[in-house]
Amino acid sequence: MPSKKSYTDKCSFCGKDKSEVNKLIASDNSSICDECVQKCGTILQDNETKPTHAITDIDPHTITEFLNENVIGQDDAKVQVAVSVYLHYKRLANPDILEKSNVCLIGPTGSGKTLIAKTVAKYLDVPFYIADATTLTESGYVGDDVETVIASLVESADGDIERAERGIVFLDEIDKIARKSENVSITRDVSGEGVQQALLKIIEGTKLKVQMKRNRKHPQGESIEVDTSNILFICSGAFVGMDEIKKADSGVGFLNSKSVKTFNGDITDDHLIKYGLIPEFVGRIGNIVELHKLTVQELERIITHSNISPFLQYQRILDTEDIELEIKPDAVKAIAQACHRSDIGARGIKNYFDAIIRETLFNIVELKNKKLNKITITKQSVDKLGNPKYNYNT
Repeated sequence: MPSKKSYTDKCSFCGKDKSEVNKLIASDNSSICDECVQKCGTILQDNETKPTHAITDIDPHTITEFLNENVIGQDDAKVQVAVSVYLHYKRLANPDILEKSNVCLIGPTGSGKTLIAKTVAKYLDVPFYIADATTLTESGYVGDDVETVIASLVESADGDIERAERGIVFLDEIDKIARKSENVSITRDVSGEGVQQALLKIIEGTKLKVQMKRNRKHPQGESIEVDTSNILFICSGAFVGMDEIKKADSGVGFLNSKSVKTFNGDITDDHLIKYGLIPEFVGRIGNIVELHKLTVQELERIITHSNISPFLQYQRILDTEDIELEIKPDAVKAIAQACHRSDIGARGIKNYFDAIIRETLFNIVELKNKKLNKITITKQSVDKLGNPKYNYNT
C-alpha cells in the first residue's frame, strides 16, 4: 500500500508531481491537482440538465409588432416573414403536418433584409448566425465548407446542439453564388453552382457531421452530429439585374401557378432560376419575399423612430456625459435624401452620423469643461461633413 507521502506528492488522477502544478489538494488516501479540479468543473457544467427549448404560443401579429419597433417600412415583407416563422415553429411543435419551408429575402442594399432576420431571432431568443455565401466553396477547395456554417451556429448557441437545431441561419449574398453562365465550362464553378449543390441537403434537412473548433466546450475539436431539419434558413440577396429578367418575361401568358409563392412583388421561381439559382435550390426556399427601396419618408422615420436609430444611439451616449443631442427636421431630411440618392438605404444613415458626431466625441472633455449641455445637428453640418459645424447652445 502506498505511503501517505506518495499521496501528497502526486495527483491521483493525472499523476503529475506537485512541482508540476500550482496546487495539490491532499487527503489521507488521495490527492488532486488544480488542473484536474478545473477539468472536473467543466465536465460537471457540460453535463448539467439543460432545459428544453420548445417555442410555443407564437403569434404572427406579435412578431410583426416587435419588427415594427426596429424595422421601418416593408410592411408586407414583415407580415410574410412573421407568417413564415409562425408556420416553421408550428411545424416543430407538430411534426409531419407541414413540409419545411425556408425564406428568401430579395431587395436592394439597406432595405432591411438583415435587420428583419436579426429581429426575428431576437424575438424568438434562438441562436442566430450570419453566413456570407461568397466565402463558401465546395468541400476540398480553398474557402469555408458549407458545414462550417452549421458549426458556427452551434458555437453561437454556446455549444448547445439541441438549441442550435432550432436556430436560424442567415445566408447573405445568396445571389453571388448564382451560376456564372449557362455554357458548359472546363473550369469547375466551385463557389457558384457547386455551393448551391452542397447546400441542398443542409437546407432541406439532414443529419450532418461537423467538425467543431477547439474551445472550452470542445477541447479536442471533435466531430458532432447536428440535425438541420428544424433550422430555419433565411437567404438574402440584392439580385442586381433582376428587373431586366422580369421585364423580359412580362409578356402575356407568363404568369403561372408559381407566382402565388410571391407575396410582395412579382419575383417568381422562374426568375430566380433564370438569374442562376438551380431549380433544386429554388425549390427548397419556399417563400420569396421582395423588399422595396426605402423612400425618403421611411428613411426619415428610421432616424427619428427606430429603436436602433444611430441618432438615438448617439443621444444615449451623449446623455451619459450630461449633453443633450437634438437634430433639426431639415437635417433629418437632408440625410434621408442623401442616402436615398446614393442607393445605400438605411445602411448609410450610420455613416452620416458617425461623420457628423466624430469631432464632438473627439473633443468631448473640452466641451464638458466649457459647460456645454446641448448640441444641435443642423442641415449645415450635414452639408459640410468634411468640416462639420455645430450649433452649440450652452
